[in-house]
Amino acid sequence: MKNIDNCEVCAFLPTNKTLFETDKWAISLAADQGYLGRCYVTLKQHKSDMAELTTDEWLEFAEVVKKLEAGIRQAFGATLFNWSCLMNNAFQVSPALPHVHWHVRPRYEKPIIFEGQEFVDPLFGHHYDSGQSNVVSPELLENIRLTVQSSL
Repeated sequence: MKNIDNCEVCAFLPTNKTLFETDKWAISLAADQGYLGRCYVTLKQHKSDMAELTTDEWLEFAEVVKKLEAGIRQAFGATLFNWSCLMNNAFQVSPALPHVHWHVRPRYEKPIIFEGQEFVDPLFGHHYDSGQSNVVSPELLENIRLTVQSSL
């Protein structure tokens, strides 16, 4: 992916733990695991609006959704997934420089214990809590990544 100067998403993407990539999308684990398996699905080509996506990009995105949800379900037993493509932060500066990407928050009906740490979704069945945060250790994040990858 070619980085675009001043793009927050382009700058942030290399710092994430890659789960897998396709020709058009990069899928990476978020450092904040407030929702176990939380990750980003980022368009590799810098586009600022979903309306700019090609048919091929949409079709490949559909395959990413299937693969990612199946992998996280198998790894941790996620009940459902919240997908959001907000891009609001890009408009907090001028000129705005949005970059199409998705936030994926797996949701869990029951607490999950992974490597001795409990992950709880207290608002299950309701809108996710954007303030729910759990920045895990680099070692735990790597083990989450490896567990999801082995389930893909």
